[in-house]
Amino acid sequence: MDEVIFKGKDKELTSEFKTLKDKKSVSWSDEIYSNVRKTIKDHYLKEQCFTCCFCKQKIIVKSNRAWDAEHIISKSTHPAFMFEPKNLCISCPDCNNEKRDKGVLDRENRVKFPVNSKAYKVAHPHFDKYEDHIKVLVAGKLYEWKTKKGRFTYRIYGLDRFMEDSGRNSNVESGSKVEKLMKSALVSSDDYERAEIELLEELLLLYSPIIGDGIAINAIKKLRK
Repeated sequence: MDEVIFKGKDKELTSEFKTLKDKKSVSWSDEIYSNVRKTIKDHYLKEQCFTCCFCKQKIIVKSNRAWDAEHIISKSTHPAFMFEPKNLCISCPDCNNEKRDKGVLDRENRVKFPVNSKAYKVAHPHFDKYEDHIKVLVAGKLYEWKTKKGRFTYRIYGLDRFMEDSGRNSNVESGSKVEKLMKSALVSSDDYERAEIELLEELLLLYSPIIGDGIAINAIKKLRK
């Protein structure tokens, strides 16, 4: 993904920000940076084709207010990276709200912006290929993580929220196996992964009319290996 390039007044402001000794005194919402924020959102909306970097839902809404600028390394914990182009992307409000200021680095005390994939515990939109770590079965509903980094991304951006959706889904009967597995996966600590895998199997079957019976069966076979 190509990073945003600041020009003109935006470049002046972000360059001036880098020289500040007390970067904590600057707020992302400061009026002086209003056009910088618009530049960032406009760039990444186009670059990402109106698709959230983390849940991969495509939401074609051109209003900037419908999208959140995501600081992959939180601006509250690392204000120095607030306008770092490779620390920025856009995300849907749900993913942004789930992640908040949770840590994504291998070492949270880093003072220099890391520019390699190994420094991140999440699938980074600028340094990683999403498909290497997470498989989207049904966007916004069903995901399969492939790697440790994929699982961390899945957790921290709330891609397991489909489990909660399953409990509220009118198509899922109260007391059903899916509902019981969902509750087990949400409250169990020792057996979390087992319950989660069983739930994923059930959801694959539930959504098989959408994703195709063959794809669902193959995915279940892979889970059981």
